[in-house]
Parts: sequence; C-alpha cells; structure tokens
Amino acid sequence: MGQEIELKLQIAATDVERLAEWAAAQGEAAIHPLRSIYFDTPGQALTRAGMSLRVRHDGSKWVQTIKSGQGKGVGLFVRDEWEKPVAGPVPEIGEDTPLFGLPPQTLDALAPIFEILVERGTQDIVRDGSTLELAIDRGEAVAADRRSGFCEIELELKGGAAEALFALAREIDAIVPVRLGTTTKLERGLHLLDAVAESVKSEPIPLSPDQTVQEAFAAIMGSCLRQYRLNEDILLARPGPEAIHQARVALRRVRSALSIFKDLTEDGQSDRLRGELKWLAGELGKARDLDVLLQATQDNDLRAKLIAERTAQYEALDQTLNGARPRALMLDFAQWLATGDWRENADSKAMRQAGVAGFAETALSKIFKRFRKQSAKLEKLSDEQRHEARKLAKKLRYGAEFFGELYTSGKVGKRHERFLDRLEKVQDGLGKLNDLANVPELLDRHGLAGARTEIDENHRRALIERAASACDALIETKPFWT
Repeated sequence: MGQEIELKLQIAATDVERLAEWAAAQGEAAIHPLRSIYFDTPGQALTRAGMSLRVRHDGSKWVQTIKSGQGKGVGLFVRDEWEKPVAGPVPEIGEDTPLFGLPPQTLDALAPIFEILVERGTQDIVRDGSTLELAIDRGEAVAADRRSGFCEIELELKGGAAEALFALAREIDAIVPVRLGTTTKLERGLHLLDAVAESVKSEPIPLSPDQTVQEAFAAIMGSCLRQYRLNEDILLARPGPEAIHQARVALRRVRSALSIFKDLTEDGQSDRLRGELKWLAGELGKARDLDVLLQATQDNDLRAKLIAERTAQYEALDQTLNGARPRALMLDFAQWLATGDWRENADSKAMRQAGVAGFAETALSKIFKRFRKQSAKLEKLSDEQRHEARKLAKKLRYGAEFFGELYTSGKVGKRHERFLDRLEKVQDGLGKLNDLANVPELLDRHGLAGARTEIDENHRRALIERAASACDALIETKPFWT
C-alpha cells in the first residue's frame, strides 16, 4: 500500500494548448492514452464505503488500482491506494487487496459501471528541492450512451513539501486560469448516472469519536469548501437562484466552522481569509437579495424592474467569479487548511489532539445557551434582535450538522433528528421575518423606494407568532449531545 498526495485543478478546454506550450518549456512530456474501467455493484457498495476499484490500460499493460480515504474532497487529496498488474480488463481480488474480506455476494456483483478515456501528458518538475509530477488530462467520462468531456491538472507530490504543490499551482495560474478541483474521475463517471444538478447541498461529514479535533476540523472545512466549489461550477455554467443560495450557505458554513473552532485555528493567515470569505459572500448576496425581493412581491411592474436588476446583477456576479480573486481565495484556503501555521501552534496543541466528541459537546452547549438567551420573548424583540437570534440558530444548525455523524445510533440518533427538525422550523420562521424586514432597505438600495410590495402587518404578526412557537419548541427539546 502507498499513499497518494495530489492537488487537483480545473482548467478550461480553451486554455489547454497554452498550458501545454508552457509545460513543454519545462521539459519533455510523456504522452499516455489511458482507458480506465471502474467497477462497483448495482447499489454502488464500494462508493458508499469510500472505496474505488478500477482497471486501467496505459497502452502497454493493465494495472488494477483500489483507493480509499478522502473520496470526496477539494483541492488536496490524500488517499491510500493499492496497485498491482493484472492480466486484462477484469479485476483480480486476491488476499493482497483490501476488498478480499467483502461478502462473496458483493464481489460477485462487481461489474463495469463506466469508463474514463484520457490523453495524459506527464512530466516531472522540480521546485525548491521538491519533485512534483504534472499531469495534464484531456478526456471524457463514458457511461452507456452518455458522455462528458473534461480538462484537468493533477499535481502529485513525489518528494518534498506539500507547499510546493500550491506554489506550482499559482505558477500555472499566472499562465492560464485554474480553479481548485473538487471532482475525482470516479465522481465524473458517477455524475453521468445521475440527473444534472441545479445546486449542491451539504453532505454528511464522516466523523468518528476516535478522531482528533484537528482531523475533524480539516474534514468539516473540506466538506464546506467542496460544497462551495461545486455550486460555483454550476453558477459559471448556468447561474440560477438555488445555486447562488447554496454557494452562500457553503460560505456561511465555512465561517461558522471557523467561529466554532476559533481557539484552534487563530494564526497570522486566518483573519485575512475570513475577510476574503466575507467579501465573496457579499458578492453572492447582491444577487440573492434580488431573488428574495422577487419572491416578496406579485406586483407586475415591480417584478419587471427587479428582473432587469437581477439580470444585471447575475452578469456582474459572473464577472466576479471569473476573476482572479475568488480563484486565489480557494487556493489560499486549501493551502492554509493543509499546511497552515495553526497546525503547529504550541498553545493549541492539546486542544487539537483531543478527541472530537468532547469538543463537540462543549461547542454545541455554548451555542445553544446563547440562542436560548437571545430568542427569549421573541415577540417583543426588535428586527435587529431577531436577526441576532437567527444567526445563532444558523450556527447551531451548522454545528449540529458538522458533528452529526457522532450522534447517529439508537435514541441519540432519534434525538438528533428531532432537534434538527425543530431547528429547521426555527430557521425557516426567522428567515422569513428577516427577509420581510429587509425588503424596504433592498428596494431603496435599487432605487425602488416608492414601489408597492405585498407586505401587511397581519402577515408579519403571524410570522412572528409562528417563529416564537418554533423557538419555544426547540428550547424545550432535550439536546442530543448530552
């Protein structure tokens, strides 16, 4: 068994030739035609277990590869892998593979599910004592009659420091724009089997009680950044309200995680990254605000004006996302997550190495206590005070989701589901009130201060009553973490 450390980057097909010219100046590249056949059961048992099985032909021989570890990540992928030569395009599951202990019915059900066809150019590049392999892939995923082309870069660390991967990525970005990669070739094939997504919601984070706080933080942040990047890719291809919303949710989750783990992650880089995240969230918020306004009115004249404003804002957002600043932010964040000074801070070492279960209980208790205090007598609070309660509810929701996989068994699992269900009702109620409170200011911002909206006091009072009832129900709910 070996370990693969690679940085994935996405590149536009129109930029591949320019990158290839730059690469040729770095040294001679070897060109390989690759045909990879991926295997799984009809129910995708291997994928669900975080494993992948492929048999690849490189033009001269067949090699079987099994990978495990961070099947879903962003940018930097660190995975265990097992490789061996095989006779042909059929897996050989012997005692020398981690799949040997699977039930016979699972092994018997393994079959090809898709292929990845790639023309790969590879070469070794040395930077500051580190040796890296640069691979430029042009290919397509093929599943039955469905095909999807792609271009990507893989930088694999052969020897030296992981920082060299990011330094080379920035060197390449100065030649052609690159984005932090989120999609493995396994996922590219699996995507062909599903409907085209209009947005990507957060996914469960595979935490376990034996993990350290540092390991849990890295996994949580990786999941948040992945959600953002997947939605950013959708926005770059076909902008829509739901992708904007989920991209903002992903950034809020990042910022909530940084707040929850603040004592662990403070260093010379974290403040700047927080500032950049706030800026990017604000750019997305400009478009999201117009979507909210459109939902708040049925007036045809006002809707026409808002649709025109939204079209202009979507165009501005596209220009922002295609700029260098968001690309640099994601790359900087991924590097900080993998190699940042916070990982070596002596003051937080004991906390980083402690078990995540105790940390989760303390963190969730603190947030819940603050929420109970802030949301008391919700009917009498001002819009600003209810907004503060809403922010705490969001932070509590994200925390409950971050640590959710620690609380899945038996009665605890049911309490976790009940808590999240009631918390979702709180968020929904407070969110509608916040949207309603923001309508006048948003109209004014867009030069529509005199426009008529469908807001009345009876509706507002009914929303407050429902939100207050939801808050009371949540406060009376026994926390799942105690």
